[in-house]
Amino acid sequence: MLKNLRIAVLFVSPILGGHELMAVNHLKKLNGKGVKISSFVPSNNEKLIELMQISSLDYKLHNVLHRKVEIIHSFVNAKYLAQSSALLRKISHLFDFIVVVQGDIELGAGLINTAKRLSLDNIVSYIPYTHSFETMGSKFSKVKDVLAKYVYKNCDKYITICNQFSDDLKIKNPNAQVKVLRNFVDRPKDSGTKFTEVSDYASTDVITILMAGRISFRQKGQDTLIQALKMINRSVQIKLNIIGDGPDYDKLVELSSGLKKNVVVTFFGWKKDVWKHARHVDLLVIPSNYEGVPLIMLEALKRNIPIIAPARDGMLDYLDGKSLYPVGGVEYSALADKINEFIDNQSVILKAKY
Repeated sequence: MLKNLRIAVLFVSPILGGHELMAVNHLKKLNGKGVKISSFVPSNNEKLIELMQISSLDYKLHNVLHRKVEIIHSFVNAKYLAQSSALLRKISHLFDFIVVVQGDIELGAGLINTAKRLSLDNIVSYIPYTHSFETMGSKFSKVKDVLAKYVYKNCDKYITICNQFSDDLKIKNPNAQVKVLRNFVDRPKDSGTKFTEVSDYASTDVITILMAGRISFRQKGQDTLIQALKMINRSVQIKLNIIGDGPDYDKLVELSSGLKKNVVVTFFGWKKDVWKHARHVDLLVIPSNYEGVPLIMLEALKRNIPIIAPARDGMLDYLDGKSLYPVGGVEYSALADKINEFIDNQSVILKAKY
């Protein structure tokens, strides 16, 4: 029983990302069940500190702060390793388990390596994905990927978010004990957001597609959807609503200008509440090149909105063949086929109804 364990959660990221948000959500859920967990937060993560306060979660600050190319520092930076050692020596005897919230294997690598050197067996890595640095387009990716092999083996207890990454962790470290703790979202309060009724679709002959997230072609693959839409050969009007911002925003605007006249693209920019600006969506498309478990996918599932996504990563745990398109080949062509299939299926429904 968790109530009988002394557990610490050690955040390491300087930013408030999706993994940190999910960790806080789990803490709130456990706190509501009477499970007492001690949290340690980097002193330079102001947004996380604010969220912990708003969430009425107790925490203490620490000064083992993230550095650029942290995974390299975790092997050679004596000062950084000394700070990691001091923190772990101070708290390790107070807890049965210390859960390090790693956004990837680089974040908190110094703590993982130091725990191994100190022979601590109560360290648990909470990590959302296991992608290589080469896949993620990281600087010094070859060096980082070599060092990552050692970091993965320096921790024998993991929590991850889907079966795909659980399997990957067991390959990277055959001695690893891995638990899957699934991401979750609350029931939607915006009851007006729903899958467009067939009657609406029939009367307007328009399909509304939502694509939301940070605009980064390397990870999120927004350019893949634009290329796919150029191949759609069905007589239907398409509204593409794009919510998000990021480094490839201007490129996406330019790329979208080459679409056929039957595709109308609207850019909303970044919005805190996606679904407030995504009423009556017919289809969510997630064309990512790599992912964890996208929260937008979980939110769409709660709203019964159809989804099309690549057959990779966390999507494999949640979606079936109706939603997944094959990867490894010409992915924009495979995505186009899946969208055409979706449109055809709607036509069959319409004919059956009318």
